[in-house]
Amino acid sequence: MTFVAPIVFLIFGYSLIYVIGKPVIQFVTSSIQLFLLTDTPNFEATEQSFTAVNNKKIVMNAKNELSSSKIDYPVGGQLYGKVKIERLQLNVPLYFGDTEEILREGAGQFMGSVYPGEVGTTLIGGHNVDDFGKLGAAQVGDEITLQTTYGNYTYRINQLDVRNKKDKVIDEMIYQREDRRLILYTCYPIDSLGLTDDRLFAIGEFVSGPKIDGED
Repeated sequence: MTFVAPIVFLIFGYSLIYVIGKPVIQFVTSSIQLFLLTDTPNFEATEQSFTAVNNKKIVMNAKNELSSSKIDYPVGGQLYGKVKIERLQLNVPLYFGDTEEILREGAGQFMGSVYPGEVGTTLIGGHNVDDFGKLGAAQVGDEITLQTTYGNYTYRINQLDVRNKKDKVIDEMIYQREDRRLILYTCYPIDSLGLTDDRLFAIGEFVSGPKIDGED
C-alpha cells in the first residue's frame, strides 16, 4: 500500500500536465506544419502531367454545350488543371480534392462543389504561404483563368470578402444552382501562421468557356 499512493499521484500529475499542455502542443504542431509549407512548392513535376486543351477543338453538341458524357472527369487527388491570374502572376496546379497532401502540391477543389463549366459554384482553396497568398492583392475586375483537361474557363472577380470559414453566406453560395460561379479562398490574414478561422474569398462571375450541358 505504501507504493500505491505515490504511483497514483504520479499518474494524476502526468495526466494533469497533458490536459493543460494539450492545446499548446496542438498549436505548436499546427504551426510547425505551416512553417514546413513556407517553402515554395515545386510545380515542375506536376505540370508535366497536365496538358491544356484548345477550346476551338472541343466538340460541342447541338445546344453549343459540352456533353457531360464526353468528359473524362477527374477523380480524387488527380491533377486536372491550373489556376491563373495574369496580373498577380499567380500560376498554380489544380487538383480535384482539398486534402492537406493536395494543398501541399497546389490548389485543391472542394469535391462537394461543381466542376468548372457546370451550373453552380466551383470552390477552390490554397495555402496563403504560396501563390494563393497573392490573392491579398486581388482587385475587383481581375480575371481568373482555369485551364482543365476538358476546357479553359475565364471568370471575373466581382467580389472580395473576408468571412469566417463557416459563414452561412458562403455556404449558400457554394450550393447555389442558379448560375456559374467560381470562389477562390485562402487563410486570412494573408501573413498569418498558425490557427485562423477567417478566410479571404475571391468570388468570380462566369465570363467564357465551354458550358457543360445543363440549363442556364
